[in-house]
Amino acid sequence: MENILYLLARIAMLILGAVNIAMLIRAITSWIPELDGAWLDVVYMITEPVIAPVRAFFELFPVFRNSPVDFSFLIAFMLLNIVQELLSGFSVMVLR
Repeated sequence: MENILYLLARIAMLILGAVNIAMLIRAITSWIPELDGAWLDVVYMITEPVIAPVRAFFELFPVFRNSPVDFSFLIAFMLLNIVQELLSGFSVMVLR
């Protein structure tokens, strides 16, 4: 049973790592408007389900609606890393 939990935690960590890389690509490409293509649509398809709930939460607060900085992206990125670290700790705990 421990091996299965460890394997599931490692698979989830790999998926979150891939989403994390896609979010970094999305951030970098947002600074370069000339970049475009089908591959960028794939990046947005991967990252938008992570960012959209955080963006919807921030839309509840008027101070964030007109902000030039996309705080939802930053918070989603940080939450993703926190979940990844928690899974890492969980997978180590399962092996003990």
